[in-house]
Amino acid sequence: MRADEQTTRREWLALAGFVISSACGPKKAGGFPGYVLIATSGENSVAVVDLTTFRLQRSISINGRPTAVVAGYPLTGAFVLTPDTGSVHVVDTNLNVLRSCRLADDISEIRLTTDGERLLAISAGCRELIEADTRSLRVVHRYKLGAAPVGLDVVQGGYAAVSTGEHGTIELFQLDTRQRRRLQMPGRIGAVRFRGDGQRLLVANLQDRALTAVAIPALDIIAELPVAMEPQNLCFNSDQGQLFVSGEGADGVAIVFPYSPLEVYETVLAGHDPGVMACSESPAYLFVGSNRGSDVCILNIDTRKVIGIVDIGQRASYITITPDNQYALVLEETTNALAVIHIPAIRVNRNKTGASLFTVLAVGDKPVHAAVVPRSA
Repeated sequence: MRADEQTTRREWLALAGFVISSACGPKKAGGFPGYVLIATSGENSVAVVDLTTFRLQRSISINGRPTAVVAGYPLTGAFVLTPDTGSVHVVDTNLNVLRSCRLADDISEIRLTTDGERLLAISAGCRELIEADTRSLRVVHRYKLGAAPVGLDVVQGGYAAVSTGEHGTIELFQLDTRQRRRLQMPGRIGAVRFRGDGQRLLVANLQDRALTAVAIPALDIIAELPVAMEPQNLCFNSDQGQLFVSGEGADGVAIVFPYSPLEVYETVLAGHDPGVMACSESPAYLFVGSNRGSDVCILNIDTRKVIGIVDIGQRASYITITPDNQYALVLEETTNALAVIHIPAIRVNRNKTGASLFTVLAVGDKPVHAAVVPRSA
């Protein structure tokens, strides 16, 4: 796309946001009392959007290009990852950078333990799982890995799991005792996700297009669940009773029951080349972005039917839901925009036209990840 075409697109999005905001003005009073912090990877800053007014309030300067934001409330506002500097930055509840700490040469992913006391990070260059205190960012322990990590997850009970991509290993850590176990898979693997009770780990088996279910803590393989697509995106619903899988190879989303019976229940058509996903709790909807289009499909989780399709202008790069289940926030990396869907306004009809954009606003260069934080008291 030419530069003049990109400018026209951004102008159109800004105008669309203004028109929709004006038409829905009275609804703005029902916005979420907080902010969405957006990692704009094309610049050294985090965009702050006020969710009561749906306006870009400010940008927070960060030393490095951010790619992830993890909410840490109430201990702190959020943690921002800049992988190119190997650093994590703490943003307090007043939206100021409280501290920054370089943990390694590079970091690809960060997670908080369920009690909020520890921050975990994985480094491919150093081949490490790094455990740090969330208040000071002081490194508590470094766990050496057998290969470069690509995926990370944590669960209650102090367990953390790391996957190592092409190397095909899963490493399980008990953080309290620092005990570890390792499982060698036969081929390339991707993301890992713990089941809500911590008794099972679901592994994206990219080589065989399957989900591998592993017992915790023994790391015994108990099931292989073939899926229709390469399992690149994994998304639990709010009670973790269903796992949704999307990826290259199918224009659908696989619905997996992770408890008894452990099975792939069905695959539901959900737009063209489904990609990023997010779930609201009440109503129970799954929002699915298209990798090859500009639409977001809305799936009713209870009926497993697509109830709405929203055109957001460009491909969705990330989706998150406000804690009050009122808004789906969709990032568009190509147009540097945040598109907002008002969830209570969705109306079911046979033509799937009962959903539309609430507003669209420009937020900065290449928005790729976001986290919602409540307003400081």
